Amino acid sequence: MTPDLIIQFGPRSILSLIGIITLIIGVWYVDRTWDEKGSVAYKRTKENGKDLEKELDRAFPFPILFILGWVIFAISYLFPTSGGTTPDFSPMNIGVIVFALILAIVASVPMGDAVRYRKKKKKMKLSMAFVLSWVGLTITSGLATNIGITTFILGGIGAVSIIASMKILWKYRKMGDSWEKYGKPNPNPIVYNMGGPLFILGWFLFWVGMSSTTGTIDSGLPIYFNARTALAFFAGLGMVPIVMMIDYAHDEGGKYVGLGTSGAHFGRLFESIVPFFTLWTLFGLASFIAIDNTFVVPDTRRWLLLATSMLQAITAGGLIQTAVYKGSMKWKMRFSMIFVLIFFALAYNIGYNGGITRYLAFIGVPLIILGQITVFKDRKRGDYWMNTKKSNPNPIVYSVGEPLFTTGWILLSLAMSQPML
Repeated sequence: MTPDLIIQFGPRSILSLIGIITLIIGVWYVDRTWDEKGSVAYKRTKENGKDLEKELDRAFPFPILFILGWVIFAISYLFPTSGGTTPDFSPMNIGVIVFALILAIVASVPMGDAVRYRKKKKKMKLSMAFVLSWVGLTITSGLATNIGITTFILGGIGAVSIIASMKILWKYRKMGDSWEKYGKPNPNPIVYNMGGPLFILGWFLFWVGMSSTTGTIDSGLPIYFNARTALAFFAGLGMVPIVMMIDYAHDEGGKYVGLGTSGAHFGRLFESIVPFFTLWTLFGLASFIAIDNTFVVPDTRRWLLLATSMLQAITAGGLIQTAVYKGSMKWKMRFSMIFVLIFFALAYNIGYNGGITRYLAFIGVPLIILGQITVFKDRKRGDYWMNTKKSNPNPIVYSVGEPLFTTGWILLSLAMSQPML
C-alpha cells in the first residue's frame, strides 16, 4: 500500500526538524529560567529589601536559541520536500520565510519586554501579531508545500495547538498570568497541564505538514492515514492526558481510595486505572489491523505484543501507581525496573522487522521513560513527596518531563503505525 504522505530525509525535513528542536529548547530555557529565577528573585527581595527590578532583570535571559531555531526552520523552506538539495527562491517560499522571521522577532525580545515589565497593551498587540503571523505562516506553508488540503489541515491544527499551549502554560506557570495581572508569582503552579504536550504535538503536526510529499518512498518516513494509525495514535497519545489526570489528581491532594484517587478532580473513572488499561489494550490491538484496514489473523508476535501491552498497563497503572500513592519508594523502584524491561521488550517486538520502525521504537521508549523520571523529580507529590512525605516546595512547571513523554509517545505511535511483516 502506498503511503498517504512521505517525509523524505533531505535538507527540508532535517533542517526544519533541527530548527524546531532548537526553538523548543529555546522556549523552555527562557520560560523556565524566568519562572525559576524570577520567582526566587521576587521572594528574595521581599525578604531582604533589595532592588526588585535589578534582580528581575538578571533573571530574564536573552532568547538566542529561540531566534536561531526560527532562522534554521525558515531556511529549510528553500529546499524541496522531495529531499533535493537545490534551493528554490520562489516568491511563495520567500513569503513563508518572511512570516517565520516575523514570528521569531515578535515572540522574542519585544514579547519578553512586554512580559518582564508587565506592559499589558504592548503584549496584547504583540499577541495579535503573533496569531496573525501564524495564520500567514500556515497559509503560505501550505501553498509552498503544494500537496493539497492535508498540509493546511495538519498545519492549521498544529498552529492552533501551539497557540493554545502558550495560553495554558501562561495560566499555570509561576511568572505568567499571575505576574502580569498582580505583579507576583503564581502561588499554586501546576506541573501537570496540557501546555507542554500540546506544544510538542502542535510542532509535530506542523512539521509533518510542511515537510511531506507524496509518491513512492526512497529514504524516509511513510505515514498512513488508516485505522491502524488512528488506533495507534489514539491509544498512544491518549496516554498523555490520561496519565496527566491521574498524576494531577494525586499532586493536588486527591485521596487514595484503591487503584486511584477519589475523583474530586476528574471523576472516579478518569482517576482510576481503567482508562489507562483500556488505552494500553487498544495500543496492543492496533497490531491486529493491517495497513489496508483489514484485520489479520494474529500470530504469536501480535499476541505477545498485546499481552506485553496489557502487562505494562498493570505494572505502571496498578503496581507502580499504588506504590506512589502509598509513598513507597522501595516498591516504586522495584516495579519500575520491571516497567523498563517490559517497555524495551515492547520496543523490540514493534521494531522487529528493522528499518525506520526500529529506530522510532527504540528512541520513543527511552524518551517516555526519561520523561517520567524527570517529571517525578519536578512534580509536587513525586520523588520528593515519597522521600519526605511533604509536597515539593519548588514544583517546576517547565519541566522537560512532559515534552519528553509526549515526544516518546509520538515516536512509539508512529512505530506502531508502520506495517508489520
